[in-house]
Amino acid sequence: MCLLSLSLQTMQAARCPTDELSLTNCAVVSEKDLQSGQHVTVKTTPNHKFVFTVKTHHTVAPGTIAFSLPQCPTTTLTSPTSALVP
Repeated sequence: MCLLSLSLQTMQAARCPTDELSLTNCAVVSEKDLQSGQHVTVKTTPNHKFVFTVKTHHTVAPGTIAFSLPQCPTTTLTSPTSALVP
C-alpha cells in the first residue's frame, strides 16, 4: 500500500498508460482527481517516502494512480494494489 500526503482517499494503483509517460518518472492520474504539475508524497512504509510530480491522462480512470514499471521496485509498489492519496 502507498500513502500520499494531504487529505487521504483510497485509489487503485495501476500501470502507466503510455510509454511516453513512463519515461517522465511522474505519477499519472485522472484530471478529475488532481492537476498536472502538483507534487505528491508517496509513503510506502512509515520510514519510506517518495515524491512524485503528477501528470494527467484521459485514459486513467478517476480513483486510479498509475506508475511506470521502474517506479514500482523503487517504491515497493506492486500492481494491482490500493493507494491512499489526496
